[in-house]
Amino acid sequence: MSATKSEVFERLLEVERQRNVRFLNAIRFAGVSLFLVLRLALHGYDPPDQRSFPWVLVGYWGISGALLAAARRSGRVARLSALAVPFLDMPAVFLVQRLAFRFSTDLRSLANFTLSFFVVLVMLSAFMLKARQVIVAGCVAAGLQLWLQFEAGDKPIGKVAGVAVLGVAATLTCFALARRIGMAHALADAILQRERLGRYFSPQVTAHIQEAGLGLATGQQCEVTVLFADLRQFTALSEHLAPAETVALLNEFHARMVAAVFENHGTLDKFLGDGLMAYFGAPIAQADHPLRALRCALAMQAALAELNTARTARNQPPLRMGVGVHTGTAIVGVIGTDARREFTAVGDTVNVAARIENLTRRYDEDILLSGETARLLADTVPLRVVEETPVRGRSQAVRLFAPAHA
Repeated sequence: MSATKSEVFERLLEVERQRNVRFLNAIRFAGVSLFLVLRLALHGYDPPDQRSFPWVLVGYWGISGALLAAARRSGRVARLSALAVPFLDMPAVFLVQRLAFRFSTDLRSLANFTLSFFVVLVMLSAFMLKARQVIVAGCVAAGLQLWLQFEAGDKPIGKVAGVAVLGVAATLTCFALARRIGMAHALADAILQRERLGRYFSPQVTAHIQEAGLGLATGQQCEVTVLFADLRQFTALSEHLAPAETVALLNEFHARMVAAVFENHGTLDKFLGDGLMAYFGAPIAQADHPLRALRCALAMQAALAELNTARTARNQPPLRMGVGVHTGTAIVGVIGTDARREFTAVGDTVNVAARIENLTRRYDEDILLSGETARLLADTVPLRVVEETPVRGRSQAVRLFAPAHA
């Protein structure tokens, strides 16, 4: 899974590199154009004196324009133009400054002044979001700077200082780049984790899990209240619907049901075709998880009633849903293989809750609760006894209750 996240992040970095390359190409062309115009405006051009014409700038301007146009049309050219800083910009600066030696009386100052241009270009190479690009730019800049200082007759200490300055600039740029990419990794992981948690938990529970840093990989034994909800006679209904209409109906139904789960700070375990499973009391302990589950069941039935009102207005048949609720011990955690994992609850409690939901059809009840759930609710809500009945897969009979007003 981590390799997949790494690949996704690398693809995102590549998209950002492409965007940065095109931005630098545009800035380069605009900057060279402005500099060339100012150069000609300030110094003019005397045709007999060919040395005064900025041929290097004209060539640099032409290449920059061609690179800008080609990179917009071709992703491959855009990737190759990532090397323009060390192999186009730096040589152009070197040539301009080297040609200026003929008109300067202080070659050492001119050579040392060029150092500032190389430092800026080394920093700009960080836009490629690759440390090796910064290192290459630093090495090219150091070589060209040494060349200028050598021809300017600079002292050894000046040459060492120039290389040292570029080395420090490249090192600090690499450090800042690594920190920025590391922060982006951490941010991407946090966003990915929050999105994944958001599939199961309410926003409040998700925030609590992230703040507490709870480890969810290991299964934990928890007392939970499990809720199963399922539409009745949906198969017969879907026979008269187009596939797109079936999907739209399920999406509308599930959206309302999940909202009820999250409003009561429950955990969405999974969708089961035309139904769903949720539980309360894990991964964050909730002392009142039976009450939350019952309130969720009532909210789901209320949401279904609103949906049926809208369906009636559209001349569509109403829907009915059964909800089964049971409290007990379950194992809650991440279960699955490396290829596919899911956060879920397993155990006898889950099975019994599913059986109780099936019994809503037999007793024609919208909501049924087990005796364990009813006992924990005590006198908080009025309940009525439905029946005591055996449940498949369990030796003891289960007492069934329903909300008194339902």
